[in-house]
Amino acid sequence: MPLTVRKIETTKPGPKSIALSDGMGLELRISPNGSRGWRLRYTRPNGKRNMMSLGSYPEVSLADAREKRTDARRLLAKGIDPVEQRKGEKRERQLADTNTVQAMAREWHDTMRHRWKATSKRAANSWGALELHVFPYVGSRSLEDIKPLEWLEILQRLETEGKFEQRRRVHAFCRDIYRFAIITGRATYNPLSDLGAALLPQKKEHYPFLPQEEFPALIAAIEGYTSSPIVRTGLKLLTMTAVRPGELRQARWDEFDLQAGVWVIPAERMKMARAHKVPLPSQAIDELRELHRLTHRFGWLFPGRNNPRKPLSNGTFNMALKRMGYENRLVPHGLRHMIATGLKEFGYPREWIELQLSHKLPGIEGIYTHAEHMAPDQRPAMMQFWADRLYSQADSR
Repeated sequence: MPLTVRKIETTKPGPKSIALSDGMGLELRISPNGSRGWRLRYTRPNGKRNMMSLGSYPEVSLADAREKRTDARRLLAKGIDPVEQRKGEKRERQLADTNTVQAMAREWHDTMRHRWKATSKRAANSWGALELHVFPYVGSRSLEDIKPLEWLEILQRLETEGKFEQRRRVHAFCRDIYRFAIITGRATYNPLSDLGAALLPQKKEHYPFLPQEEFPALIAAIEGYTSSPIVRTGLKLLTMTAVRPGELRQARWDEFDLQAGVWVIPAERMKMARAHKVPLPSQAIDELRELHRLTHRFGWLFPGRNNPRKPLSNGTFNMALKRMGYENRLVPHGLRHMIATGLKEFGYPREWIELQLSHKLPGIEGIYTHAEHMAPDQRPAMMQFWADRLYSQADSR
């Protein structure tokens, strides 16, 4: 006999579970503790008996339970086990939750963070770029649902703003997220792989630099800079080492071996993410010994003026060059171009110069060549020659 709401409401819990049948396998189980749950007994397509839960009463009403029974019987008529169908739907929902751009980006980022150094800025910078330029537009959507044209619009938005380097980074990050999704079985196609053909070519950034014949006057101007002895030392070191301004500005005293004449910049501060050995000519060592007397207690070679617990601010070296009269003609990074050009003109090997600049050699050579060229007659001799030339020229003015 079919169940009624009255029958359900008037049946009280007993010392044992009570089963109220509604027919065709549907029953309501009343536990001794008073909980009431719908169960459906059925025969699987393979002939084995099974039982599935349809929810609790009264959250699932009698009418709702009967409708669920009807749905299950329709599936069985098609040879589909309703329990297996439910498991598949649950897996799909879970997959959808982890298949959004933001969820997949988090998995990719967590994986990559183990490869990047803990102190590297790459983890923060990559996630920040995604939060700013990607998640607001497609972060909650499934990877498989986003068309190439939509990704193109995101990247072209950065083009319109003139942010070509940021566009390149975002393109690379999102392309790698899809690669990660394909490897882990959450995507089958990478819509960012072929977008390069539809993007504007990136304009290479050229830093202002001086011709070689102006080097002696520049060195003399640096020597005569009196606003800050510390900044003057920093500019001189840039001319003698060819390191990036940020690498010098954030240098710490424990990275230097003045006795051996070597500065080892740790991998987490290098653009190529590998430690870089910098030979120090004797003039640089003299400058560093004097600087050590002034700043060693702070840990930084160049502590900040307002907060010595942080390094010198980003624009300090550039501001000094402006005060010397080189505004729009030279920036600190342009010194690297000048040094490389000068060393090439004197015939030094390309690989020595590229390694001094911490550049990766092109092609197969860059993959298989790991020589540091730190023998006394190689890069150390090259940079000693360079420092001798610069400062002997300045002295002869």
